[in-house]
Amino acid sequence: MSKVRWPYQEAKKIESPTRNSDTPIVFETGYGPSGLPHIGTFAEVARTVYIMNAFALKNPDRKLKLIVFSDDMDGLRSIPENVPNHELLKAHLGAPLSKVPDPFEVDKSYSANMNDRLCRFLDHYGFDYEFHSSTDCYKGGIFNEGLKQVMDNYQAIRSLFINTIAEEKREAWSPFFPICANCGKIYTTRVKEVHPETNELSYSCNLHSDTYRACGHTDRSSILDGRVKVGWKIDWALRWFTFNVNYEMHGKDLIDSAALSSKICKILGARPPLTYKYELFLDENGAKISKKIGNGVSMEQWQAYAPVGALLLFLLENPNKARKMGLPILPKLVDNYLAALHDKNYTEADSPLWFIDRLLHHHDASLQEGSDIQYSLLVNVAETLGHGGADLLYDFAKRYDSAVGENERFFRDLCRHVIDYVEGVKAKTSDSPPAEPDASFSPYLIELYQNIGQLNAQGNFTHELLQNAVFTVAKQHNLDFNEWFRFLYLSLLQKDQGPRLGSFFAMLGFDKVEQIFDEAIQTAEQNQNI
Repeated sequence: MSKVRWPYQEAKKIESPTRNSDTPIVFETGYGPSGLPHIGTFAEVARTVYIMNAFALKNPDRKLKLIVFSDDMDGLRSIPENVPNHELLKAHLGAPLSKVPDPFEVDKSYSANMNDRLCRFLDHYGFDYEFHSSTDCYKGGIFNEGLKQVMDNYQAIRSLFINTIAEEKREAWSPFFPICANCGKIYTTRVKEVHPETNELSYSCNLHSDTYRACGHTDRSSILDGRVKVGWKIDWALRWFTFNVNYEMHGKDLIDSAALSSKICKILGARPPLTYKYELFLDENGAKISKKIGNGVSMEQWQAYAPVGALLLFLLENPNKARKMGLPILPKLVDNYLAALHDKNYTEADSPLWFIDRLLHHHDASLQEGSDIQYSLLVNVAETLGHGGADLLYDFAKRYDSAVGENERFFRDLCRHVIDYVEGVKAKTSDSPPAEPDASFSPYLIELYQNIGQLNAQGNFTHELLQNAVFTVAKQHNLDFNEWFRFLYLSLLQKDQGPRLGSFFAMLGFDKVEQIFDEAIQTAEQNQNI
């Protein structure tokens, strides 16, 4: 297993803000609850905790704090495709997310639902964090001191910022976004004048767009206690200033934003945090994961379909390399985790499983030693068995490997994940029908069937000997291995590709294998291929 170095490299860069061990070093992660929290949201939290654990290993006496921040005062700019009740939401486009109705109709607001989903996921796996809502920070006065600093440094911030935007937008730009007292929208307002002596501003609600309309209201309003929001790049600096943040990760699409926010943080009178850029996740087709589109893997899906340890292992790979993650490739990610659990040195601090165990608070690593069962193999068996359920799949797995019975809890959970995955994902996949098997290979199907029957009669129905039997037929008749295996997958599983056949046959057992071969041979005979 490859050693993990990047969390330690990052931990070495972190400087203590003071020599007082009672002053915590603050790590922050932030997300926008404009759509369902996805794995990218969770990834930022998990990776930050990896760095915190690496730092704590070398500095056990220092206090650390993790802040998870939700920008729920942001406005709803568009409606994600994977949420219901679009008609309900249309009337609220442009309003703060904490004021938009919950499309799922279970929580007090749109953002409350999204925040609850994220917190439930983090709580389920025992993350130690301090949650902050942007709405609460603005309305509760937590940001008031920072907002006064923005007003006091209005021109300096404005001069810095307008150099980064188009010239035609510069005259009207202000760091403040008033929330219209009449219609409640945030992106329809424009600051007309600021009044630093009273920490107030004058505004008009007169900005229209293709998705939301202004109401025409004009007013004078305080900048304090939730009546305005600052633009998100200023908001980022405001959080750093308010919470004394020392470290924060961000995606590579925010490199310029992080640099600008750091400069604004200095203007406000605080030291900006150390930041770390990571590459973005892609879905199985290579597209950027988007909350608006709803591609990739949601946190609820991962909880249902796979052990979270597999996700944590995936996240320990080099963050500066763009990586694909989607439901079709999830079995491969779980297989990597199962393979990693064989490592006897998982407790060593340079092992990926050392980091995972610090998060999961249990030792899955000790469960898997000696087992070669793969998630992808279980998926193929579950598809072949039909709707047999997790208990039946577990019985097949236990018969295949005695280690399964010795680690019942882990494998029952794994089988339940597999069944949920097959029923929730594979069954809904609308792939094009597979090609017809190459008829020239059909005579060898009977020969392989007979050889498998002999192994069973001799009591040698093991995955190694079954795999050898598959290769032996190809070697004896000088068959192309790739075409021979493709023929078998198409004939036996109606797929272009599939599992390691020896392991697949061994897990199914001879009776089920016999049934599959009988059906395939009958089909070939009906098509006059034999």
